[in-house]
Amino acid sequence: MAGTEPRVGQLRSKIEMTLHTYPAVLAWHGRGVESGKPPVVGMKQFLTVAGRIHQAAIQDDPYADQWLLLLEDKIKETRQVLHQLQKRVEGILEQIPEGLSVSRNVSQQPFVTPVFTGGQLGWQAVMLLMEYDSIVRDALLAHHIGLLGNKQRSSLIRDQGGHALRSLCYAPVRFPGFSGATRDDFAANNAKARNAREKFGEVASDILEGTRRSEFAPSVRNERTAKTADSSGGLEGSDLDDDELFPDSDEVKD
Repeated sequence: MAGTEPRVGQLRSKIEMTLHTYPAVLAWHGRGVESGKPPVVGMKQFLTVAGRIHQAAIQDDPYADQWLLLLEDKIKETRQVLHQLQKRVEGILEQIPEGLSVSRNVSQQPFVTPVFTGGQLGWQAVMLLMEYDSIVRDALLAHHIGLLGNKQRSSLIRDQGGHALRSLCYAPVRFPGFSGATRDDFAANNAKARNAREKFGEVASDILEGTRRSEFAPSVRNERTAKTADSSGGLEGSDLDDDELFPDSDEVKD
């Protein structure tokens, strides 16, 4: 029928993560109080809280956008640390003489798990965990063939790479949840906004106005966009409009 909007089903993808080293698996699970040792926040917990932040940002909570910016900065910081460690370990492995063939070490029984995250920042964090797993593999290989001593190995795996990853996992744990106020509430300066300010403090003006958001911030879903999505068949995850899809298109002429 002429003029009818085309419809397409939602995209789905099965994603699994494979880890080869014990330190990386520990970083994924973390450590609970049942161990009798101080608890450690793992990547699984990070993804749970990061997902809550993502959902609060969808509800137009400016505090959630502030948290997304903090997480984005923390991910960039962690990526830089791990990249430097990876280059360092690769440089050590380059010392292997040409006549000695050493294959990449792999686990005979790797840890494989499906992965679900609450947004793009969660996926970036997962990929950093996998980069850490790669660093551990190379560090253990370098130690096995005598290119790294015990202290150097421990420093790379635990004190440097492990510390950077644990610091990332702890970054969102103090997120208090949805503030109960949206940008419209702040514009109206109503009771919801005043209560949020009292509990959580002020938000930077550019964040409050929505002019500064994370590069990976979700589209805001308010009452108007919800009605639009319902009337178009309930499709999710389509943030592109015609102008973005065809930025330079000209009107078709006969």
